[in-house]
Amino acid sequence: MSETDVIPREDTQEARRDRDRVRLKKVALRHGTALLAALTLWGASDYWATGSGLVLAEVVSWFNAVFAGTAIAYLVHEWGHFAGARLSGSVSPVMKEPASFFMFSFKYEQNSREQFLSMSLGGPIANWSLVILLCFLLPLETWSQALLLATTFAIAVSVSVFEVPVINRVLYGDDPQVIIEQRRNGAGTTPTKVGIVAGALLWLLIA
Repeated sequence: MSETDVIPREDTQEARRDRDRVRLKKVALRHGTALLAALTLWGASDYWATGSGLVLAEVVSWFNAVFAGTAIAYLVHEWGHFAGARLSGSVSPVMKEPASFFMFSFKYEQNSREQFLSMSLGGPIANWSLVILLCFLLPLETWSQALLLATTFAIAVSVSVFEVPVINRVLYGDDPQVIIEQRRNGAGTTPTKVGIVAGALLWLLIA
């Protein structure tokens, strides 16, 4: 083999896997820190509201519940997509510079329809699993605790309203990229509005 035939270290499959693992560790650390910070902030405010009886403390705990619930739900959602992608063996490298909750890139041209469906299902499944888990973990003794559950429920409903039609159409043979683009352009704020209404109703029901 001549010198021109030697594959540079940075272009080998092994090197790409190594880079991916390093990026994944960084993202996991960043997301884990954000998760703990959100829960700690909410937990402290909920305890403050319960112990003090102050109206200000109660209102602050509500805002923290929405903030923490949103952060947790979207982190779980993204990791659910990632788990679905990796479990199906799809090409889904972790981004060098993750944007907000988005942490990996799904290579449509290199993955199959079945791999897309596995990736897509992972997100909603993770969200509903979170809702069920919180039902068991939270005593739901305060407005704040109920609002935390309601917020995660609202996001689970929202992502389902958006993604289930995509999954359904891909199951019947439509192109994933085309359907996602059409859904983004056509769904508008409907999934978010439906989720907010569902979350608000649950909060009023259980608070």
